[in-house]
Amino acid sequence: MKRTAIKRRPLADTVLASLEPEEKEYRESYGRDRLYFVVSPSGRKRWEMRFKKPDSGRWGWLGLGSYPDVSAKLARQKADEAFALVQQGIDPVKHRKEQKRIEQEAETNLFRVTAEEWYARKQQMGRASKTLYGIRLWLDKDALPMLGQMPIDRVTRAQCRDLQKRIEEREAFNTAKKSRSWLNQIFGYAIAHDRTDNNPASNLLDVAAVAPAESSYPYLLEAQLPDFLRALRASTSRQVVLTAAWMVVYTASRPGMVRFAEWEEIDLKKKLWVIGADKMKMRPRLIHECPDRAA
Repeated sequence: MKRTAIKRRPLADTVLASLEPEEKEYRESYGRDRLYFVVSPSGRKRWEMRFKKPDSGRWGWLGLGSYPDVSAKLARQKADEAFALVQQGIDPVKHRKEQKRIEQEAETNLFRVTAEEWYARKQQMGRASKTLYGIRLWLDKDALPMLGQMPIDRVTRAQCRDLQKRIEEREAFNTAKKSRSWLNQIFGYAIAHDRTDNNPASNLLDVAAVAPAESSYPYLLEAQLPDFLRALRASTSRQVVLTAAWMVVYTASRPGMVRFAEWEEIDLKKKLWVIGADKMKMRPRLIHECPDRAA
């Protein structure tokens, strides 16, 4: 439809949908005070409102959104809200920019943003892969689902306490202990970056559940070794379990280190197991030479 064929206003929805583009962009009055319908040469259509700036008295334009995403009814509603601001002496364009700035700041200040920055710093500091794996698991399964979308300066002590309690309820007391440390570090990072003045995780130990006493497996005395080795040789356990057990025996490594061994660390031809420094507590690289039997 050519705009010269418009016969009445306010413009009907059928007119808005069928208006044809021209060589140059044009505005058509919707038929309501200072509300305009804009058609570009590409055929894109949008709404604009004309208003007088409160500070200078000059005329300005405020975009109200694209058509048909913004219907005529919604455009009228947005125009009414903008006019209300003008009547209060507020420039609607500046007001929109300020609201966007506030929203962006709020997004930046979410707990998840600070937590991810803190985790990235741990990676940069070269923390052991096992440690990073534990932190990542805690973030994804515990911390972020409960606190991720909260502004970090609004996280409460009760929320931190509930996070700790949730972990304790599944009897993951070691994770709960680490959680207290990690939360304190995250809030410390936030305080250092001026995102909050408060650390709501500072007294979690005072309300922590008492973990049951651990009974570690005793070490073997030299006199007990022959019986143990005979039992190990006669064991019907799965091959992977037996292999891991013999690796512990022959290399005197911690069981956890054997569990996290990777094929790329093992050279079968040279009979060597080389553990990277990133997995070691004190960061030296460790080389185990495997005897013929272990190979």
